[in-house]
Amino acid sequence: MKDSVRMAVTLMVIGIICAGVLGVVHGITAPIIEERQAQEFEAAIKEFLPQATQFEEEEIEGVAFVVGNNDAGELEGVVATVQVSGYNGTIEYNLAVDANGDILGLRIVSHEETPGIGDIIEEPEFQDQLIGKNVEDPVEIGNDVDTISGATFSTRPILLSVREVLNLIGGNFLGLEIEEEADLDLSTVEDGIYTGSAPGFSGDDIVVEVTVEGGKITKIEVIEHNDTPDVAAKAIAEMPNRIIEAQSIDVDLVSGATYSSEGIVNAVVDALSN
Repeated sequence: MKDSVRMAVTLMVIGIICAGVLGVVHGITAPIIEERQAQEFEAAIKEFLPQATQFEEEEIEGVAFVVGNNDAGELEGVVATVQVSGYNGTIEYNLAVDANGDILGLRIVSHEETPGIGDIIEEPEFQDQLIGKNVEDPVEIGNDVDTISGATFSTRPILLSVREVLNLIGGNFLGLEIEEEADLDLSTVEDGIYTGSAPGFSGDDIVVEVTVEGGKITKIEVIEHNDTPDVAAKAIAEMPNRIIEAQSIDVDLVSGATYSSEGIVNAVVDALSN
């Protein structure tokens, strides 16, 4: 019994010491890593916007922007820092756009994607397809840009977020009018059951059946999808109720299941637009 207690105490002490050592190491290395990332970001901005000499920082909807102007005060371009959820964790990247709204490049800052699979996001094979795309281009997956086979869960979130970031840049820095998504007009929809589909997180369609009675949505059922089961389950459980309660597609998406949630919303729109 005494040996067991002694062993337990010994293991506890070792655990405390290890935790302390790790804490000290993190405290030493974290500032070094942050400084290195800051230097690399500064170098990237100079590479993307070589004529820019004046810089301003701004944050819009959780996205950080660096706006670069030349000596005359004219816009040279904008560099965004974006975070999205990949397959294994957070992916952070920079997106650079020039004064004409053309994408100059994409730079991966950090990620935890699987080596040999998800880390394709670092390669020209994936990134180069975005260069030259304009803020007014659709940048639609399957038409303008493509995910990488075998790395869909790593590449798709980046491509979807790029479209959103381009809207922010166009509307806030380039003076463009970005058309907002129209809400549902149920007054023109007859009672009945409607079927619609839209891409989910996997890239395959999410298919829904929407029931309309008395000018209101009374039921939304997801009848087909190929999204990751545990992730999609959150969206399937919550999104239909949110849309029905609001009688609108302008509802909050489910945290941790953003792209499945968007797929359901877009599938409902598709159903009621047919």
